[in-house]
Amino acid sequence: MASSSTAGATGTSSSSDMLQDIYIPALQNTLALEKQSEQMMERQLERYERYPEMIQVLRQHHQETEQQIQRLEQILHSHGADRSLLKDTATQLAGNLGALFHSAASDEILKNLYTNHGLENYEVAAYRSLIVIAQAAADTQNIPALQQSLREEENAARLVGEQIEAVTRRYLQLEQSGEKADR
Repeated sequence: MASSSTAGATGTSSSSDMLQDIYIPALQNTLALEKQSEQMMERQLERYERYPEMIQVLRQHHQETEQQIQRLEQILHSHGADRSLLKDTATQLAGNLGALFHSAASDEILKNLYTNHGLENYEVAAYRSLIVIAQAAADTQNIPALQQSLREEENAARLVGEQIEAVTRRYLQLEQSGEKADR
């Protein structure tokens, strides 16, 4: 009988370790994703000139993204972990390369708009999954911070989505008038 108690305790510890082995990389991945998003927004904010509504959405979400990065770093530190420098570097490079490739396109604003909308929805999915993992890992103290980030991402996805038609119309208007419309 004692051996089954020990096996149960070992199973719980092993299960808890396994959950931490899933949770920490999930936090690091989400942090790297936020840093990629931050890099992309910074490049776009440097370039946009003719789309003030989009600039406003990006500025607001850029501030939220900085807070989300801080939240994720705090959660990682509370678990004795740190960000993954390799993941951070790779995703930030991807964000910068994406912005660079789009900047050469005559319809840069549209390509960035599609990318932003897709990325915001990707981040929504990442936070929804991360919250489930945090619940399984019994990290109840940090779930409210993750839920706050999820709400911010859902709002950003909505706001970017609401810009699709207006930005596209503005782009067409500028193109038809012979003005620079790409950004």
